[in-house]
Amino acid sequence: MKTGSKRNLVTIKGTKDGLTILLDDQCSFEALMEELTEKVADKQAFGNGPEVEVKVDTGYRYLQEDHRNKIQQIIEGTGVIKIQDIISQVISTEEAEKMKEESSITSIARIIRSGQVLRIQGDALLLGDINPGGTVEATGNVFVMGTLKGTVRAGVDGNEDTVICASVMEPNQLSIGNTIYYAPDRYEDEKDNEYTNEEPVYAYIHRETKEVAFEKTRQLGQLYPHVANGTFEGL
Repeated sequence: MKTGSKRNLVTIKGTKDGLTILLDDQCSFEALMEELTEKVADKQAFGNGPEVEVKVDTGYRYLQEDHRNKIQQIIEGTGVIKIQDIISQVISTEEAEKMKEESSITSIARIIRSGQVLRIQGDALLLGDINPGGTVEATGNVFVMGTLKGTVRAGVDGNEDTVICASVMEPNQLSIGNTIYYAPDRYEDEKDNEYTNEEPVYAYIHRETKEVAFEKTRQLGQLYPHVANGTFEGL
């Protein structure tokens, strides 16, 4: 590097989604913080508003908690800049294991009887029935290759982009994310139940009503292609 030249470690970039602060991921953290302090001191670079929200992109630098706190302290210490999100392309081993676990599919062949509760991380494939009083909970989707007469909770961590599928859909209660569905009297009379005997059904959150709705499983690919094109396409 030539004498007197200075590497640009912090870049402020405007995008259609707002301002992003790009942090160099090859330099020392101390040098990065020194230049970040200088850049955020120039408030004109962030507009004239009373408070500006920014995203911080750290590239391939893994941030420990104290590093995140330091970045937040420097940026938000200006009093006019608020961090919307800190983005990193690197995750910890624990985070990677959690992502792997939550995206996995657990297959279990059994009957869930009254009083029993089955809890699964990720998607659950149950080869059996859920009897009245039985419960299955999963952080992902729930697929029941049998009769669902009990309770199923999908997306228990709040993920409403999950579905519940069953070969025979006669639930007592369903929930997807934080939305709960209680079965009406329609399931007490089979002749009024358009779903029970014809073909498998899935439950999902209707995008307009924000309530639990039902469709035949052959239509699953229209709203949830990532589910229909996976392992359970033939449910």
